Amino acid sequence: MTKEPGQSPAGWVRKAGGIGWFIRRFGVAQLFIKPIRTLVAPLVIPLLRERAVAFRGESIPLVYARYNVTWANERCVELALARRFLARAPSERILEVGHVTPHYFGGGHTVVDKYEPGALPVDIVDFESDRRFDLILSISTFEHIAFDEAGGAAEPEAVSAKIRAAVDRCLALLAPGGTFAITVPMGYNPALDEMIAADELGADRATWFKRFPARQWREVGREEGLECRYGSPYAFANGIMLAEWDG
Repeated sequence: MTKEPGQSPAGWVRKAGGIGWFIRRFGVAQLFIKPIRTLVAPLVIPLLRERAVAFRGESIPLVYARYNVTWANERCVELALARRFLARAPSERILEVGHVTPHYFGGGHTVVDKYEPGALPVDIVDFESDRRFDLILSISTFEHIAFDEAGGAAEPEAVSAKIRAAVDRCLALLAPGGTFAITVPMGYNPALDEMIAADELGADRATWFKRFPARQWREVGREEGLECRYGSPYAFANGIMLAEWDG
C-alpha cells in the first residue's frame, strides 16, 4: 500500500474558493474529519485490510496513502487504475492533466495544472506541444473544469463547452494508437453528469465503479453507475466513471 505523504492541497483549496467553497462541496463535517484522518494515517493504514478492484481480468490493489486520505474515498480506486495505465507507456510519452499521480508514484512525465506547483501552469485548453502522447491521463480533474474556478462556477452551458474543449484538445495531443483516459466522480458536477448521461463525451469505452461497504469497489453497469450520488451514503464519490478514447 502506498504511503507517500505528498503535498498539502491547501493552496488549491484557497484558489478554488477557500473554506467556504470546501464546505459547499464536501460539507462542514469534512472540514474536521479530513485533517484528523490525515494526522492518524500512519497509524491507520498499516491496520487496514488490503483490497483490490477487478478490472479486465486483473485484480488491482487499491492504493492507500496519507495524502488525500485515499483509503476513505474514491482516490484509492482511481489510483489503482492510474497505476495500471502509467505502467503501459514510457514517461516521456505521458501527459497528465491535473497534478495527481506524482503525489503517489513519483513523476517523470509531463503534467499540466493551473494551480499546483510542480506542473506546467497552463490550462489544458491552451496547452501547446510539438509532441504527441501515447497516454493522456486525468484523475478526478475534468469535473472541476469551469466548475471550481476562482470566482465561482460558470453557467452549465459554459461548463459543458469548456469540458468539451478540454476533451478535444487532449484528443488533438494523442498519438495514433495511444489512449486518453479520465476518471470522474458521479454526482459532483451536474453539467458533466448530463454530458455523460447523454453520451456527449464521445468516449470509445466507459467503465463504472461503485463503492460498497468495507471499503470495497466493484465494477457495475452503466445505469447503476449513473444513479450514484456524491456524498451519499458515503462521503465523497460513491461511483466513478473511467472513460477511454483511442488514438
